Amino acid sequence: MRRGRKEAGGAWAIAKKDMRIYYFKPPVLMFGVLTPVFMFLSFMVRRQFVASNLIPGLTAMVLFFAASSVTSAVIPWEKGQQTFERLLMAPVSVFAVLWGKAIAGAVFGALVAVVPLLIGTFAFDMEVDQSWLLVVSVIVSTFSFASLGVLLSSLRRSQQVGDIMMLGNMFRLPIIFVSGVFIPLQELPSWGRVIAFISPLTYCNNLMNLSITGTSYLGAPLNLLALLLFLVVFLLVGTKLQAMSKGV
Repeated sequence: MRRGRKEAGGAWAIAKKDMRIYYFKPPVLMFGVLTPVFMFLSFMVRRQFVASNLIPGLTAMVLFFAASSVTSAVIPWEKGQQTFERLLMAPVSVFAVLWGKAIAGAVFGALVAVVPLLIGTFAFDMEVDQSWLLVVSVIVSTFSFASLGVLLSSLRRSQQVGDIMMLGNMFRLPIIFVSGVFIPLQELPSWGRVIAFISPLTYCNNLMNLSITGTSYLGAPLNLLALLLFLVVFLLVGTKLQAMSKGV
């Protein structure tokens, strides 16, 4: 029990430090906020705007990019400054260090995701079908995507933020087109749906639609379970890769 409290305290201390230092760094704002917003708006320009149809997809995209961008950027930054190695020498596990990074990314993603939801609600009179599910969905989704950022930053030993961001976008950009954000899953070819089901963004987008409009390709339990599974896998694999790279 004492060990668990120590690990949790260490993770929270790391998260608070990252929130204070890194939230307004240019790469985080550019890749985490501006990229998904401009991509979404450019795709939807001159199309009939129905808030309840567009806000769920925009919220899912913002969550996806924002939460994963913080952890993708912070870890290589700290490796370049040799501060990440000092964190690994602290009296907490590698998992606790990376969980702290994930918490910072998750909080950032949730805060940014509130913006399109507020705009839809107050500017376009959007109604939310299941408020409780929306809150749960945002929390689970943002932690899953933050853990993806941990994994992406662990795949390469590069200390260059741009290298990790480019690697992340090689994965993130293609899957937004097969995750139901722009093209409904039922309209995708069979091979497209196969790819969609291995994308965490698919399940987040389903949950956003189910929470706001009451309709979804998949039910809430399956979507939540899939995101929780992604969270665990991303974080555990990222932890293993970081431990192997440092011989921990």
